[in-house]
Amino acid sequence: LTPSMSNLHRVLITGASSGIGAALAHELASRGAHLWLCARRGERLEALASELERRWPGAGRPRARVQALDVRDLAALRAFIEFADADSGGLDAIVANAGVGRAEHAARLEWAAIEEVLAVNVLGAFATLHTGLRCFLARGRGTLCGISSLASLGGYPTSGAYSASKAALAAFLETLRMDLAGSGIRVVDVQPDFVVSEMTQGPDAHPVARRRRMVASAEAARRIADALERGPAVCTFPWQESLPLRALRRGPRWLWRLVLGWAARWIKG
Repeated sequence: LTPSMSNLHRVLITGASSGIGAALAHELASRGAHLWLCARRGERLEALASELERRWPGAGRPRARVQALDVRDLAALRAFIEFADADSGGLDAIVANAGVGRAEHAARLEWAAIEEVLAVNVLGAFATLHTGLRCFLARGRGTLCGISSLASLGGYPTSGAYSASKAALAAFLETLRMDLAGSGIRVVDVQPDFVVSEMTQGPDAHPVARRRRMVASAEAARRIADALERGPAVCTFPWQESLPLRALRRGPRWLWRLVLGWAARWIKG
């Protein structure tokens, strides 16, 4: 899509300082969108805003406004979304992208790690979507988007909290989609496989991410932007991973455990 074809003029993205969030900011800016971005790392956000302004000048207004915040601070998160909606004259889309995850065997899993994953991936995402919903209901339009994962389809070995958090987000998005049918509000669930990012390349990354080709963040951003524009309610990619996993999900649960268990042993050995 060219910028003139885009209907996404004003978009808010959480977790925008790196990875999918930063790449999506670049992709949407290239299509003409003005952005409201938040993440924990303020210096990175400022650098991103400067880069966006340099590449795609905002024509009289900033290409991106940024706010350093942690989505676990729900009051600050909700306040920023409400500010952005008023400041923009009405957001067109809100993307709940902020997320954390780490691979750890259940026998070594600590409660603090579980709590962090649920606070960011569930409460932070739900608060983002709920606050956006209140804004959109007032005018009967808007797009709510959550970045879940193919891990939402079922339990992944060594990823109990992460898989559960993404399953919760996917179920919440599906419920919103049913409840809001005919309201003018679209709900998009993005379910990618491993995407190149700090989370998938760091010391806590899932072992699978180290053993196969991951989706480039720019490619993921293009697919997400297309889904926001005109795409399906559920956007999964790449097909080489999503098709077999979705087919496996429709089978008996013992088959899922058998195949994923075998994969975990292959990765370990």
